[in-house]
Amino acid sequence: MKTYALIIMKPDALEAELVEPTIRRFIEEGFQIEMMGFKRADENLILTHYAHVVEKLGESFKKMAIMAFVGKPMIPIILSQVGENAIANARELTGATDPSKARPGTIRGDLGTDSFESADQEERCCYNLIHCSDSNESLLAELKLWFEPETYEVFAPLISLVD
Repeated sequence: MKTYALIIMKPDALEAELVEPTIRRFIEEGFQIEMMGFKRADENLILTHYAHVVEKLGESFKKMAIMAFVGKPMIPIILSQVGENAIANARELTGATDPSKARPGTIRGDLGTDSFESADQEERCCYNLIHCSDSNESLLAELKLWFEPETYEVFAPLISLVD
């Protein structure tokens, strides 16, 4: 059985030229690239994507997210892996959200250079390179946001079969 995960390369990963090394890490761990996209994120996309975080952290995060992502390029990537745990495996490989707390051997642990502490002091979003969906539900919602309807129509039934 094949399962799916969604990662999104954030602007800081693109600026640091870490897209290729990051993708290579996923391939080395048995993932295959099913589809890659490219978005220059607008405010609606970012606020929809981060709605749960804005709800939790408030207006200050909303402003920081707009500054960090709106108008900047991002690369969403649909990955697959044989087995039942593509999302869990992708999240494990990605590492802790705070790069300073991510263990060595993870993408954020090896390639990340920022921390929540620095980001808080500078009143900005943490530069943590990559987003990784945390469940099939978020994967389906994010797939709809980050890809064209035709792509969603192809992958949504495959992802839904795994539930």
